[in-house]
Amino acid sequence: MNGMKKNIAKPKGFNVIKKIIYRLFNAISFSDSIVSITLRRMLLNFLLDKKHTNLIIRSGVRLDYIFNLSLGGDISINHGCYFSCLGGVTIGDHVSIGHNTSIMSTEHSYADLIIPIKCQSITKAPVVIKDNVWIGANVTILAGVSIAKGTVVAAGAVVAKNIVEECTIIGGVPAKFIKSRL
Repeated sequence: MNGMKKNIAKPKGFNVIKKIIYRLFNAISFSDSIVSITLRRMLLNFLLDKKHTNLIIRSGVRLDYIFNLSLGGDISINHGCYFSCLGGVTIGDHVSIGHNTSIMSTEHSYADLIIPIKCQSITKAPVVIKDNVWIGANVTILAGVSIAKGTVVAAGAVVAKNIVEECTIIGGVPAKFIKSRL
């Protein structure tokens, strides 16, 4: 497996035109003008075959394996965010994602002590962010995590486990319950 590139099957409908538009989307990161924000929204709507309402994607956002991304309405994704969507990323309605947030839906296996970790298989696990969630700046959300409705994730947190209780504030490394919003 050393040096070998894994073949990842593209879903039906991910044709040459969508591939070009996908690359264009990831290349447009020079400005936060109304024109650039509108263009990024239009390209994303085309790629995901859905008209997203009130979607704001700021400059420097990178979305890998975009065909496994599902977005609700009224979402803002701020500067410098990175989403690895190979394992699936679902984001509900009314979600705000702060600057430089990373959402990872994959992780390396590391059980085999003989094979270097970077050469071991990748495990895919979906990330689900429910409605009305605020994710602060510089947050990392790891593969397989689900975040409950109404959660506030403090800046700099690393979310490694499911947040099941609604309307809570979490933070820290790893993220833990801070207090209820109720």
